[in-house]
Amino acid sequence: MPNKVHQLSNGITVYWDPMPESRAASIGVWIRAGSRFEELSESGVTHFLEHMCFKGTKLRTAEEIANEMDFLGGEMNAFTGQEMTSFYATVLSENARRAISLLGDLMSNPIFDAEELERERGVVLEELAESRDDPEDLAAETLFGAYFEGHPFGRPILGTETTIGSFTPESVGQYFRTHYHPGNLFITIAGNIDWPTLSDELENAFREIAPKVKTKIETTRPEPHFSIRELEQDFEQTHLCLGVRGVSQTDQRQSALRLLTTHLGGGMSSRLFQEVREKRGLAYSVYATPLSFTDGGIVRISASTRPSRRKELQEVLISELQRLESVPLTCDELTRARNQLKSSLLIGLESVSGRMGKMGKDILLWGKEIPVMEIEHWIDKVTPDEILELAKTLKWGNNQAISIVGPLKGE
Repeated sequence: MPNKVHQLSNGITVYWDPMPESRAASIGVWIRAGSRFEELSESGVTHFLEHMCFKGTKLRTAEEIANEMDFLGGEMNAFTGQEMTSFYATVLSENARRAISLLGDLMSNPIFDAEELERERGVVLEELAESRDDPEDLAAETLFGAYFEGHPFGRPILGTETTIGSFTPESVGQYFRTHYHPGNLFITIAGNIDWPTLSDELENAFREIAPKVKTKIETTRPEPHFSIRELEQDFEQTHLCLGVRGVSQTDQRQSALRLLTTHLGGGMSSRLFQEVREKRGLAYSVYATPLSFTDGGIVRISASTRPSRRKELQEVLISELQRLESVPLTCDELTRARNQLKSSLLIGLESVSGRMGKMGKDILLWGKEIPVMEIEHWIDKVTPDEILELAKTLKWGNNQAISIVGPLKGE
């Protein structure tokens, strides 16, 4: 059954993926707002605004919003990324209408009460402190600062104590009006729903959203920087992150990159797992994660070990990156990486939330949903030679940004 595309009277586009076999529905509101669109002085405001939308509207208090979220069951939440923000709800089909009503209220009528804002400022500062107590989060944040130096991608999505302390109802409200309007957001729905009933509810729930505004937000292309940043911390282990060149999300080499990183650090049979953990016992876990944006990307390699073995771990990781440029994947290795990649994609689409999320991310990047069969075709047609050529082109063995967090001189 084909997806339905519907436009509300105020210009918001709604995409629906029917799943008649399901008892659930997942609704997502996607906003083209993220940390890359912030000025340096307002770093973290996108994430702070996401919090404030739940802290009271013209129709509901913060407590009433929380009570209704729990009453509906399922899951209702939001997240902020570098290039997007999403508010979503996954509920039983019979509760989809009320979930849409609540999401529409959050998007249309937040009031940014000064007292609530002060309370939430404390919450976000605690969230920031918690992330800095997490060694993996801190190592990743330090790596992004090194690799994307001078670019918004290098700043923490949460912001800093200084910027979080500067937000006011007026500044948050201005950011909201700039980004949360029909020209900058859309809705995706997957699941078993009665479309005529829900389309009426969507029209009603989002009718008061701010009108479309014409704003041109200038962005700069992220350029990689290859430097080392060390941060002394009182942890048991030293946490090591390497950042190497990635590709943009719509780059035709994206499938080859995903297969390469899966082979490098995507499972127990990966080169890094076998060399770092199984052969040398250097780390409990080691993995490679690609992250792509509209105009660039990074691949992050992460592991942690005792301080006395950190240099050995770093040498092994770089050696494996260099080996990728000269040792091609065998047919079995490529088949294994293909199976892992396709399994991750297809199993995730068994759920309504997985289908809703894929649809949203596709539309943000491509302006349309990419059929699963087409993605599978992209994966299947990649050859070992193409992967080897990509590894040589990206030059991972010679160019890495490195973050080291933890005890730096322990024996």
